[in-house]
Amino acid sequence: MASKEQTVLKQLFVYVGPAVLGLLVNALYNIVDRIFVGQFVGADGLSAVTMVFPVSLLKFGFVLLFGSGAGVLIAKYLGESDPEKAEVVLGNMMAGLLVTIVLFTTAGLFFYEPLLEIMGARGALLHMSAEYLVVIILGFPLSFFIALEFTCRAEGNPRLPALLTLVSALINVLLDIVFMKGMDMGVRGAALATIIAQGVNALLLLRYYFLGKSKIALKWKNIRLQQKVISPIMLLGLAPFIMDSATSLQNMIANNLLLQADGAPAVAVMGIIYGVNVVFMMIALGMGDGIQPLISFNLGANDHDRNRKTLRYTLIIVGSAGLLGMLFLEMAPNVIVGIFIDNNETIENMAKVGLRIFALSIPFYMLQIIATRYVQALQEKKIAIFFALLRPILLYVPIAYGLNAMFGLNGIWSSFAVSDALSALVSFIIIRKTTGL
Repeated sequence: MASKEQTVLKQLFVYVGPAVLGLLVNALYNIVDRIFVGQFVGADGLSAVTMVFPVSLLKFGFVLLFGSGAGVLIAKYLGESDPEKAEVVLGNMMAGLLVTIVLFTTAGLFFYEPLLEIMGARGALLHMSAEYLVVIILGFPLSFFIALEFTCRAEGNPRLPALLTLVSALINVLLDIVFMKGMDMGVRGAALATIIAQGVNALLLLRYYFLGKSKIALKWKNIRLQQKVISPIMLLGLAPFIMDSATSLQNMIANNLLLQADGAPAVAVMGIIYGVNVVFMMIALGMGDGIQPLISFNLGANDHDRNRKTLRYTLIIVGSAGLLGMLFLEMAPNVIVGIFIDNNETIENMAKVGLRIFALSIPFYMLQIIATRYVQALQEKKIAIFFALLRPILLYVPIAYGLNAMFGLNGIWSSFAVSDALSALVSFIIIRKTTGL
């Protein structure tokens, strides 16, 4: 962990820079996936990948449940100069992941088709979505270990996760070309490229810990579930888990509404919007994940003023990035849409309108992500859980159904901006009152 003498801004860039870079690279290969699917498979393939996206989000929610919670505790214990406790946390996190892998993969293989039907997939869309999802599920056992990225950052090594994500992204792009263009494997090829790339990332992270290159050791004796250790890990990781799971549910609801409003083409448009949106989401998540070890370390060192300064700088950076992104999408939707799909005028026209409306939400949800990560790092569990539910469930669901009833398809696009703006406002009123920002 960086020394106290470092300026807040310098320390922020040291930790946040690699985290943002790593997640941006991750965003890039998600975008490239969608571009290849849109160009080589077409609108139907894009709709199928979009239908499966909530499942991938839910899986990542479990990664956050263990990885994010363990990262907060490890950073705190290192701030208190107690590495032995940090090692126990690491071992319990691994045990929790192993149990989750068995349950999640087994359930996925047995129930993936009924799940897709519940999500609204029918006919050809159901068949193509199932073809994609079953391959993704087979990659779950390794992909869960990406949770080790959080512990790397917590122990003061933010560069390794960024580097491994870059390697993983390059592998994914190359395999997309081979499987989809060279071997004409369609959406199955896209899924296979994704799980191989994620698997390589996970194996290299495991190698880092098992070869003893990390600052805290992963010891076999610690890989077991201890209630007094795993419970705090899961409680601290509960807020991002709920936020991610709630976002998964939000996307399921949005996809269902879109299918009712305009069928599979509207879901394909949502796939384009998700593809663009992931860039800004990853900037916010990278900033949030990057500041968490700093906030937790400062909490352990009882340096509250430094935490407030860290939050202020983070909000300025994230808010500026969100505004620039919003302006770009408002001015150049044609360019963005053309990258994902062409020769489909219906989807292109629908996407240009939807993207412009959705873009209004970008600065607000980016700020709200930071708010959630900040209170989580402060171990304000109840507030963090409330923030996690606020945007995607408590506000979005009633607003989406209401605006859909009044304005149809454009109401669905608008519901994101309205709910995100309200959630950001409520979050910062609460933070100002509780932390004295």
